[in-house]
Amino acid sequence: MARRLLAIRALVLLAFVVILARLVQLQVVEGAHNRKLADENRIRVTRRLAPRGQIRDRSGEVLAASRLAFSVCVVPEEFGAGHSAEPVSALADLVDLPAAQLRTILDEPHPGRAVYEPLVVHRDASPSAVARLEEHAAYLTGVSVVTDAVRQYPHKSLASHVIGYVREIGPEELQRPEYAGYRPRDLIGKAGVEKVAERALRGIDGGDQIEVDARGRRVRTLGTVAPEPGHDVWLTIDAGIQQAAEEALGDRAGAVVALDPWTGDILALASHPTYDLNIFSGALTPEKWRALTGPGEPQHNRAITACYPPGSVFKIVTAAAALEAGVVNERSRYLCTGALRLGGWRLRCWKRTGHGTVNFLRGFAQSCNVMFATLGRDVGADRLAEMARNLGLGERTGIELPQEAAGLVPSPDWKRRVRHQAWFPGDTCQMAIGQGEVLVTPLQIARMVAVIANGGQLVRPHVIAKIEGYDDYVPPSIERRVELRPETIALIRAGMEGVVSPGGTASRIATPKYKIAGKTGTAEAPGGQPHAWFAGFAPADHPRIAVAVIVEHAGGGSVNAAPIARHVFDAAILPAEERTPWTPPKVTVAAAH
Repeated sequence: MARRLLAIRALVLLAFVVILARLVQLQVVEGAHNRKLADENRIRVTRRLAPRGQIRDRSGEVLAASRLAFSVCVVPEEFGAGHSAEPVSALADLVDLPAAQLRTILDEPHPGRAVYEPLVVHRDASPSAVARLEEHAAYLTGVSVVTDAVRQYPHKSLASHVIGYVREIGPEELQRPEYAGYRPRDLIGKAGVEKVAERALRGIDGGDQIEVDARGRRVRTLGTVAPEPGHDVWLTIDAGIQQAAEEALGDRAGAVVALDPWTGDILALASHPTYDLNIFSGALTPEKWRALTGPGEPQHNRAITACYPPGSVFKIVTAAAALEAGVVNERSRYLCTGALRLGGWRLRCWKRTGHGTVNFLRGFAQSCNVMFATLGRDVGADRLAEMARNLGLGERTGIELPQEAAGLVPSPDWKRRVRHQAWFPGDTCQMAIGQGEVLVTPLQIARMVAVIANGGQLVRPHVIAKIEGYDDYVPPSIERRVELRPETIALIRAGMEGVVSPGGTASRIATPKYKIAGKTGTAEAPGGQPHAWFAGFAPADHPRIAVAVIVEHAGGGSVNAAPIARHVFDAAILPAEERTPWTPPKVTVAAAH
């Protein structure tokens, strides 16, 4: 009996020692770790997202801002809906969200997310959805509603291709160094200035440290760090000129670029089809996505990413090359019978009956194909290509917007290397009138005519004027000097003024209020009617704005592109009371120029 009592006492003592040792381990050895785990179960850190900085035009007009909204967040580790066997479906019904979409959000991996970190599952929830969540809060666990900032674009589609939009960050973007510190489902700039100025616009998030009960519901707030709003970005865009460009372009596919020929400031950059930027602030339905990615390609920025044959606006290049080479002067004369023959090959002039005998300035004003093809043949393909590159064709301009195209300036060497074919005299003649393999963007053409307007400076186009809080940001201006003799520039300017004078191809847009210098173009294109071009600057005697217009498959540039440029010139130069309301051209497929 005594031995049995001794054994029982020994077991009790051993158990006490084991329990004591375990308590020492939990309280002393692992105390800090266990306190951390307890706090993680009891304490949450809820982020308060910083409002993005505003995007403004050059005069301060707000083009992109942030508005207050509500977002539904879920802690997946605690998520439940009472005794429902399908909590995902129950929550989806409350917030008007497809159950499959909600399930995908909760099931997919979220690299970088901490345990018990709330996950945004529905951004910009409707007031009725928020009210339903409050009514059913008693049986929802791990679900909360937080205030959020959602992007808003007051002018809807105005300058959409410049401004860009924001969407949730993707898994592959989270792995990139430039997005270090971003969390799953954060909003980031995906296009335009929203993308290129992401770090400045984003701001610094704040947060609330809160205590929660066993059901994950807020008990009290322990501390708050206020978010710091992002920096405002000011653009070079003039909202009034931009509006005029988009109004005149209308529902036709094409682009309009207007810039300050002295500084490179982009005053307007329009591309159509376009889209309402506010589409991206809410749920993007399959129907909306199909419209954004349909045949018209509304997201495609035709002003900087689309490459077109330049047609007769390239004749500015040909004239510059010929004048610099000394193969033509103001007194030179050419006979146009309606076609130029090279052996058995024939290049037709747009005026089938011919222009007769013309001097350089008259041939320029009437865009005589025979004269320019002759000039190109006399100059040679290599000099044409060299002049085109000097004027900024065949290279990216360096504008801050993403996905800019370089275009193409062909040459005999290029054709041998790429096409594995010989270069023929006919190729030179075609190139001289802007056909063949030459490809340009509307932005490149606007910069090219700016060289003539400002006397030989190749400017660097840019859309960001300043970023508040970034005092060291200085927009670029002059890129390089184009070596053109003053006499060359003077003659080309005289020719361009002749285009918008009686007898010129764009005489219909002449105005007594100021003088316009320009060049029309009609570029043959596969798939339909030719593209309509106009490029020029105004006032011709003291240029303030250079413009390039292209309307896809519209026909003659003089009828379909030149009036658009005139409307943009009016918006930039004339007081509001002196401007003529926009009237679409009655003829859509005109004679060549």
